[in-house]
Amino acid sequence: MSKQLPPEIIRSIVLYLKNDKKFLYSSLFVSRDWFRGMIDLLWRQPFHLLYTCNKKTISTSSQSKNSCHCSEKKRQFQATNLLTTLFSIKYNEELVKEGIFKTKGEKYMFNYLEFLNVLDLRDLYSAIQDWNQWNKMNKSINSPLLNFLNNKFTSLTFNYNIFKYFFINSPKLKLLSFDSEFILHKINNNNSCLPLNKNIVEDDYWVNYNILNDLLLIINNSETIQFFSNLTELVFTTEERKTRIFSSLSQICHNIQKLIVKVKFNVITNNYGTALTRETNNTLEEAKQLISLIKSQHNLVYFELYDTHEAGTSEILKSLKETQHDSLKTLILSDVFINNNNTILLYLKYLRNLQELRLNKCIYQQNNSPCYWEDLWLPNLKYIQLDYIEEHKEVSEELSSILLGCSPLANKNLLINKS
Repeated sequence: MSKQLPPEIIRSIVLYLKNDKKFLYSSLFVSRDWFRGMIDLLWRQPFHLLYTCNKKTISTSSQSKNSCHCSEKKRQFQATNLLTTLFSIKYNEELVKEGIFKTKGEKYMFNYLEFLNVLDLRDLYSAIQDWNQWNKMNKSINSPLLNFLNNKFTSLTFNYNIFKYFFINSPKLKLLSFDSEFILHKINNNNSCLPLNKNIVEDDYWVNYNILNDLLLIINNSETIQFFSNLTELVFTTEERKTRIFSSLSQICHNIQKLIVKVKFNVITNNYGTALTRETNNTLEEAKQLISLIKSQHNLVYFELYDTHEAGTSEILKSLKETQHDSLKTLILSDVFINNNNTILLYLKYLRNLQELRLNKCIYQQNNSPCYWEDLWLPNLKYIQLDYIEEHKEVSEELSSILLGCSPLANKNLLINKS
């Protein structure tokens, strides 16, 4: 008989391969020790795994309908089983009374909701849609359990009730996201299933609007306040306005260490006069409420910003300087509007614990302004990445030269790319 690996070795292997969907599922039934070593990881972010494509080699530029080989029917069936399992845990006693389950705790070895640590509203919404689609296609199947759960959530506020269910019944949730940029998939070196992209993009604005509106109602619900106070990571990259979301979160959410957000400034051809003023004001108001959220945090370590007006960028950086200068270690700005390099340099000198700086395709309004960097020294800076647009090549190279001279960085830790 072959010797079993010690549990601590199994755990190390599982943690190393925790984002490999195929490995996790294939190893689940190797032995009881393997099962114990990975069960919490499987249920840590089950919707993320559900909508992670099995094919890892898809490149963003080459994605097509034929690139993803995930079965839509299989995914709908898996979404139905996943939601049914998570709902049945909460309603176990009622299911026993209805005679659907014979004994309390039947079928489930764990309260899987206690493992749930990451919740993306985009993934959850897609699971709900897949569940609905499965029900429509399988009306002839008489499942007492499925009928019970369908009746439980059938109302005009169907999505809201399901969202609220997860917020209330998942005590270990730490990361909440509405990730239209698929940041979490990119970080984990995974790809989102193309059917997931298709399902939401077809009616993108109203879907996102309704999800954000449901979330706002939940944030302001007294039953869910404790959940938000326990969060340590927020990811909001949807383009729709999140002004009220940021405002409400700033009042109850104070332990965020990682914040990834988009404050979209729409630049449209012939966007001038009243339309431009309205768009600018809306963007700056959203940035203002984001600033309130930043200032309300006790220990923000990682901040990533997508898009936004140059005035909003400046004020957001100012808030980091005023309230997060001791804690912030990573700063990433992508596709944001910036007046000139002084906007960056002015606030960087206060972020003395900064270790990583990434500027991706920033749009400069004034390319020829002289730079001032007196007293700038970043003793802990370990890595800089500048991805520049061709028309801003000169100003980007100037900034990289200044940062190299104001930090202990070696050239090998400086990456400059043309986007």
